[in-house]
Amino acid sequence: MKPIHLCNYPGCSKLIPYDQRYCSKHEYHKPIDQADKQERHMINKAVYHKRITSQHEGKYQRFYRSTAWKKLSHHWLMMHPFCVQCESLGIYRKGDVVDHIVELRDDWSKRLDPNNLQTLCYAHHNKKTWKEKHERNENRSKK
Repeated sequence: MKPIHLCNYPGCSKLIPYDQRYCSKHEYHKPIDQADKQERHMINKAVYHKRITSQHEGKYQRFYRSTAWKKLSHHWLMMHPFCVQCESLGIYRKGDVVDHIVELRDDWSKRLDPNNLQTLCYAHHNKKTWKEKHERNENRSKK
């Protein structure tokens, strides 16, 4: 029996033989032409530059790319591999993200504090981030 893997088409979860790239539905997947690739690259480069150099976002972007954060978050995930929210529900799911309990925007001094970290899966991290963002926007609109 041949080994199998997922179809390479984004979002497709069909299992196919290892020597194929796409399932029958996506076998005629047309690669992006070179002009589109170059245009997308230039747009992505401009967006990246804007985020890194902006007065508001730049500090956070640089922090998450720092060696200190990469080492701390890697070590944290090794020591705390499960999502704390899922675990509290009795589900053991692999954690994907090292999350700051108190956001950096609220207290920059806690950015490397191990007591301010928790492991979350993508679903719980996205929910937490969305909730905090909307609360921050509501507080701004009330002022």
